Amino acid sequence: MIWHPLVLAVVGLDLLGLLALLFAAATALQVLLHWAPGSAAAAQIALERRAETAELAVRCGFWAILGASLVLVVGITNVLPELVPGAMCGTGVLQATAGSGARALGFRFGALMLLYGWRMLETVNRRQPQGTLTVPAARLLLLALPLALLAAGDTLQALAGLDVLQPVDCCAVVYDQFRPPELSGRAAGLSDELWLGLFGGGAFLLGVLAVSLVRASDPVRGRWPGALAAASLLWAGAAAVALVRVLAAYTYQVLHHYCPWCLFLPEHRFVGFPLFGALLLASLEGSGVWMLALAARRCGLPLPGAAFRVRAGARRVAWAVAVFSLLAVAPALWWRWRFGVWIGG
Repeated sequence: MIWHPLVLAVVGLDLLGLLALLFAAATALQVLLHWAPGSAAAAQIALERRAETAELAVRCGFWAILGASLVLVVGITNVLPELVPGAMCGTGVLQATAGSGARALGFRFGALMLLYGWRMLETVNRRQPQGTLTVPAARLLLLALPLALLAAGDTLQALAGLDVLQPVDCCAVVYDQFRPPELSGRAAGLSDELWLGLFGGGAFLLGVLAVSLVRASDPVRGRWPGALAAASLLWAGAAAVALVRVLAAYTYQVLHHYCPWCLFLPEHRFVGFPLFGALLLASLEGSGVWMLALAARRCGLPLPGAAFRVRAGARRVAWAVAVFSLLAVAPALWWRWRFGVWIGG
C-alpha cells in the first residue's frame, strides 16, 4: 500500500460511504419485510423514523462514494503516474494495477447509477405523506450495495497492489491494440467516421427525446423515459469513443493518440473533467429518469412530483449533451478556422 494522502482519502471516503450504506441497508431490509404505510401501529411509526434516518445515511454514502471516485480519478491522472516507473498518464497507472483499477471504475459507475436513481426516487418520495416510493427506493439501495462493496474492494486491491517497481509502457498499451496498421482507423469494427456519426446522431436524438418528455402531458407514462435512458447510455459510449478516436486529436494536436487519460492533464487544461463529467451526468440523469418513471407507474397512484422530476432530468440530459458537444467540437472548429483544413488533411 502506498501511504499517499490521496490514497488515504480514497480509502477513507470509501469506508465512510460503505458504513453509511450498510447502516441504511439494514433498515431497507426491514422496509421490504414490514412496510405498511396505512398502519398507525407503533412498529410502523418506528420504522418510518428509521427510514428517515436511513435516507440521510444513504445521501451521505452517495456523496462519499462520488467524492472518492473523483479523488481516485485525480490520483490516477495527476498524482500516481509520478510513482509508477514509465507511466506518463492514467493508462500506465491502470496497467500497474493488473486490471483491478479498471474493474473498480466500472463497479463505481454501476453503484453511482443505482444510487442516483435512489436519490431521484427519494426526492419525490419526501413529498408523499405515506412514503409511496419507500419500497422501490429500498430495493434500489440493496441493488447498489453489492456494487459499492465490489468497487471499494477492487479499489483497495488496486491501490494496495500497485506495482511501483516494474516499469510500464503506457504508450505501448495505446498503440499495440491497433496492430496491424490498417486497424488504426477503426474501433470495435467501426470506422472513425461512423463513430462521429453515432455521436452526432445520438446527440440529436437525445435532444428530441428531451423535448418530447418536457412537453408531454404525462412524462411518466409511455416509453419516453425508457428511450431516454437507453439513448443516454448508448450515446455516452459512442461519444466517448468519438472523443478519444477523433476529436481529442485537436486538443493533443497530434494524430493517433488514443488515450482518454491525457485529457485530464494540466497541459490540456484538465478538459477531461468537464468532458467526462458531462457524459456521467447524462448517463445518471437518463437512467434515473427511467427508474423513477418505472417506480411511479408501478405504485399505481398519481405522483405530481414525479412528472416534475422527470422533466427536470430530461432538461439536464439535454444540457449535459450540449456542454459535452461544445467542449469536444470547439477545438476541431478552431483548428479548421485557423488552418483551413482538418487535422487529418
